[in-house]
Amino acid sequence: MTSIWNDPNRNNNNNSKQTEGVPEDEYAYRLEIEGPESPSNQSKISAAWNSVSSGGTVFDGFLLAASSEVGQSILTLPNVFSQVGFTAGLVLEFGFATMALYTNFLLVSMHAQHRHNLKATDDPKHRDPYHIVSYHEIMDALVGPWLKQVSIVVVFFALLGLSTVQIIATASNCYLLDSSISKRSWALLWGSLFSLVAFVPNFRHYRMLSILGILTTTYTAWYMVFSSLADEPDQDVVHNAPENIEGFFTGFVQLLFIFGGHTSNIEVADVMDDPASYDRSYFWSYLYVFTLTMPNAVAAYYTYGQDCLYNANSFSLFPSSPYRNFGIIMMSLHQAVAFGLFAGPLFHMWEKLIQIHDKPFKIRAFARLPLCAFMLLLAIAFPFFGAINAMLGAFTTSFGTYIIPCIGYNLAFKSEEDMVKKPFMSLHWIKRINW
Repeated sequence: MTSIWNDPNRNNNNNSKQTEGVPEDEYAYRLEIEGPESPSNQSKISAAWNSVSSGGTVFDGFLLAASSEVGQSILTLPNVFSQVGFTAGLVLEFGFATMALYTNFLLVSMHAQHRHNLKATDDPKHRDPYHIVSYHEIMDALVGPWLKQVSIVVVFFALLGLSTVQIIATASNCYLLDSSISKRSWALLWGSLFSLVAFVPNFRHYRMLSILGILTTTYTAWYMVFSSLADEPDQDVVHNAPENIEGFFTGFVQLLFIFGGHTSNIEVADVMDDPASYDRSYFWSYLYVFTLTMPNAVAAYYTYGQDCLYNANSFSLFPSSPYRNFGIIMMSLHQAVAFGLFAGPLFHMWEKLIQIHDKPFKIRAFARLPLCAFMLLLAIAFPFFGAINAMLGAFTTSFGTYIIPCIGYNLAFKSEEDMVKKPFMSLHWIKRINW
């Protein structure tokens, strides 16, 4: 059976612009549609749907990156600004976002090198249609087992926390919509719906979901901006943040956490037509996220001042209205998408652990459901898990997003000669910056 996996011209047809310094046929292994059937054996309806809903372009990467970067954070940013103040909030947000952009480049470079090494050594994984590269596998291959073990722990707890918090946050939002239903009941309802993402093979099939994720957060962010500006600040509104050092560092950690989605970035890059171009996708999402987070945080804090300090969920600041309620529904839909984006790498890790990663997708899909059930159980049993996750996030985000990529990059590359993705500046200086 002929497969596009064996088509040496696929990259030339679908991705003519290759990343500079990356061999032209480096990513010929990319798969359009996961499964045993080739496109010629599919129905016209199925082929048409896959052409619309699946993709691995730079734009698809942008959609995925932006959907994972911004979500519930747009509802917590006014609270963060009420802890750190206008100036520090803007400076810290820009600083952490720029640091995340830089470390994402490091991870993308390491991923490109790992995929090149698999191809150069004729490793079966290179042509395996079911193999998705994970964060810890890159650290193992390029650095060593010790960093692999550290990465597994960091990635597991980071993604477990991020996935579970999506259920808890949705329950909290919907409780504002209808308080006659308990938060645990809302969590059970939405967590069950979120589990359906187990039937999406990988991030290459997330195009429609990620578009939904972008639209929902865009509406919510700008609803907050216009509602805040329409409701002018009271004469006695107070903007005196930071009030104390403890509050400042609480806000500091929350801002650090917002840009900590790197533990899922490798799986996103791996399903792109040209994984080495994911840094471009991330750059555009970096710019787009600012258009959502900065206006909404500034506008809400300007209007409500220190009231934001006592309302961690910004929906509480606004009176009930069709527009606010629609925003709650939109955010709930976004969190379903975000749940999939953070749970996706856990699915792949789980499949490899129980050694079914090379089985047909129907088997793998149902095998993912116990993992979803475990996260739902956490959300129901520990509705205060957000506080626990804040502590875990401070640790895992620091390592997964900022520390491990720098250490891994420095130890993986000795010179520029053998690097597939060349650095944007001298390797010597990048290593000095990383240390």
